[in-house]
Amino acid sequence: MIDFRYHIVSLISVFLALAVGIVLGAGPLRDYIADELSGQVDQLREEKDVLRTELDSAQAALQDRSTFLTEAAPQLFNGALDGRTVAIVELPGSDPDVSGAVQARLDQAGATVTGTIAVTEAWLDPAEVAFRSGIAENVVSSMNPAPGDAASGDLVLAQALGQALTLRDPENPQQQSNEAEQILELLRSSELIGEGAAVDGPAYATVVIAPQAPTDPLTDAQVEELTAVNDASITLAEGLAETGEGSLIAGTDGGAGTLLTALRANSEAADRVTSVDAVGTITGQVTVPLALAAEIADDGGHFGLSESANAVVPDRHELPAPAPAEFAPGPVETDG
Repeated sequence: MIDFRYHIVSLISVFLALAVGIVLGAGPLRDYIADELSGQVDQLREEKDVLRTELDSAQAALQDRSTFLTEAAPQLFNGALDGRTVAIVELPGSDPDVSGAVQARLDQAGATVTGTIAVTEAWLDPAEVAFRSGIAENVVSSMNPAPGDAASGDLVLAQALGQALTLRDPENPQQQSNEAEQILELLRSSELIGEGAAVDGPAYATVVIAPQAPTDPLTDAQVEELTAVNDASITLAEGLAETGEGSLIAGTDGGAGTLLTALRANSEAADRVTSVDAVGTITGQVTVPLALAAEIADDGGHFGLSESANAVVPDRHELPAPAPAEFAPGPVETDG
């Protein structure tokens, strides 16, 4: 802002000087006007320098806080997720750098990330509902437990993805079950998840990375489209939350169009899905493992710096050792 004002005043000074020079020539007002305008320019230059110094100081202080949290994170976590395996699910439009930063914090909290699954736009596209319903009908035979009769196609797929990431082999609970591998392959071949999507063993819980917040003002048509996409994303999160030890969404509560805004405004979904905002900052990233531990302890909620959050950080929870056999239900029962 100061730069802009500085240049405007400078241009005005030039044109006024020319105009005054033409009218007055070498008249008595010349020195006064020149001195006055020169003084204004000098004042703006000083204000600009002061603001630049203040900005540099603020940025340095922010970097210091970020460095402190980064270094202190292992002590803050104190093994909050020791022994847990976690899968990351990236929604379309999410930031890979944020996903990587969240994984680093999960590692610091004692968790092992089994893999990252990228959901494609086809999973959330309102024009692909019929296609997804067809895939849901095919995947049911591999699910254990089977979905409820009233479950929508999108909810069936969400539960199926959760099972693909969490179901364990009854004979070897440290390995994925056959059903989990079948589901994952079907979702891959249907292009609902990325072609290279794979996990290194089953997870106990999942973390969903939400899309970045829109940077430009939204038209009514864009808001309507994002509303439909967010509804599908919330259904996905609800299905994941029903599998394993639980799930959460990490993103930004950035107002209209953002997934966390839609989730937290949906009272029914908000009761079932835990969320963390400000995940683009070190503050949000450090909160994710603590919130996941709270979710596993049945004390989930909505955490972060936004007004829609229940608390900045969750209460500390000491989790018991995981029980892999609980997520190894055995082979799918078939008729006959």
